[in-house]
Formats: sequence, structure tokens, C-alpha cells
Amino acid sequence: MAVSALFLTNGALFANILPRYPEIKDALGLDNAAYGLTIIAFPAGAIAAGLGAGFVIRRLGSAPAAVAGTILTAIGILAAGLSPTPLVFAGALLLGGAMDAITDVAQNAHGLRV
Repeated sequence: MAVSALFLTNGALFANILPRYPEIKDALGLDNAAYGLTIIAFPAGAIAAGLGAGFVIRRLGSAPAAVAGTILTAIGILAAGLSPTPLVFAGALLLGGAMDAITDVAQNAHGLRV
């Protein structure tokens, strides 16, 4: 049940900020090009951190890595939703994406263990 809850939480986190993207774009006064450059930070963070997921899992274990990654993903997404500037928005999405990649690998590894 706990592994299922982790998968549910991980999917729900990013799904909750997506509908707010147009509102955030307007609030930050971004044109289409700047908006595109800021939201690409999430997958860029995932690509950058994805290769380090194995190291994190070996160091912490799959369950602690999945839980910590979920918490840090939530913090990144919350910070993105509350960001006052485009740079903070992009940085928060970068953090969220990086932690999401680690969480994905950790929860899959733990799910296999269970």
C-alpha cells in the first residue's frame, strides 16, 4: 500500500501545477519564448539528475530515497507555484524535475523489492 501511495503522490504532484501554468505565465508577465524557456527547466532537471539516481539509491536505500525525493519534489513544485520571479520559477522547476527523476527510479526499485 505504501509503494502505491508513493506512486500516486508522485503523479499527483506535477499534475497539480500543470493547470496553473497559464496563471503563472500571466502573473510573471512572461511572453511565449520566456515562458517556454522557464518551463523547460523541469525536464532539464530530470535529465541532469536522472543519472545520479543509482548513486542516491545505493547511498540511502530505495525507500528513503523515494520518500525524500517525493518531499523535495513537492517543495520544488510548491516553490514554483509561489515564485515571485521567472528565475525563481525556473529554479524551482529545475529542483522539482531533478528530484522527480530520482523519485521515479527509487520508487520503481523499491516496488521491485517489495
